[in-house]
Amino acid sequence: MDANLKQQQIDCTAAKVAEVDTDLLVIPVFEDDELADIGELDFATGHEISRARNSEEFKGNPYEIFLTSIVDSRWKADRVALIGAGKPDSFSTDRLRKIATSAALTARDRCVTKVAFLTRDKMRSSDEMQSLAEGLSLGQFDGRLYKKKNETEKQLVSLILVNESSQAINSAVLKGKLLGGATNLARRLVQEPGNILTPGVFAERASEIVVGTGIDVKVFNEKELSDFGMGLLLGVSRASAESPRLIVLQHDPVGAPDSPVLGLVGKGVTFDTGGISIKPADGMERMKNDMAGGAAVICAMRAIGVLNPPIRVIGIVPATENMPGGRAIKP
Repeated sequence: MDANLKQQQIDCTAAKVAEVDTDLLVIPVFEDDELADIGELDFATGHEISRARNSEEFKGNPYEIFLTSIVDSRWKADRVALIGAGKPDSFSTDRLRKIATSAALTARDRCVTKVAFLTRDKMRSSDEMQSLAEGLSLGQFDGRLYKKKNETEKQLVSLILVNESSQAINSAVLKGKLLGGATNLARRLVQEPGNILTPGVFAERASEIVVGTGIDVKVFNEKELSDFGMGLLLGVSRASAESPRLIVLQHDPVGAPDSPVLGLVGKGVTFDTGGISIKPADGMERMKNDMAGGAAVICAMRAIGVLNPPIRVIGIVPATENMPGGRAIKP
């Protein structure tokens, strides 16, 4: 598994909005927002924006989208997408992250290759730029792991945040991209079917994901688990033909104090039929998701290794199957 799932570079520019060369210019818009800071935008769209606002076709409700062409030849963008940001007094970094994800999904749905996101007031701090980059990264996730892709399908190749370009902003954007990428890695793991992502394979993937981050990985096998007296984990795995694993990931930076130590524990049941208490057939195929907590811990440890915070962190993932028999089918 490639620990560096394909992510596009996210660049920052301090250029004037009309000078940004892009296929799609994305602008978050609050309710009752008159767009006074970019008043020339309405003229550039042939007054389509004011028409949509006056007719209430676009109200600025959260995640609402209005898309139109830019007809003013002085602007370099081809189209503009307004995305509702809701009420200013209830705005948050979480909403901004979701707005950015909506922007990336909108671009994908319309086969756009170049996207620029205009930051507005309330969107220009380091925390907000991090959320923006994270949301744009989340929106790039492709869930078609085993589905045939259209070879002529257009891919997003350029993402630009229209803001100032400073060291603090660029660092925040890199951090957001890292966190979004780690989340996408976890989502990729959760997609894997249980007949492929067995406990042993899960442990191998964990080691691959943290390569080069400074995270120390230890994987303990069935005999070692028995020596440790971990009877509960061994009991859950007993009916399966796949032996369990205990995955331990450690971040121990030089100079870190002995305490506090942050501990992360994630459930790693790679397929869960329910053992002797069989789960109902409806939804059984979703039981491959029972290792999502483990995937979250492993990918969080990857991000922690890259960010290198000055604190000791231990991630624990007990990985097993819960089956009534080793040859039972995994839908």
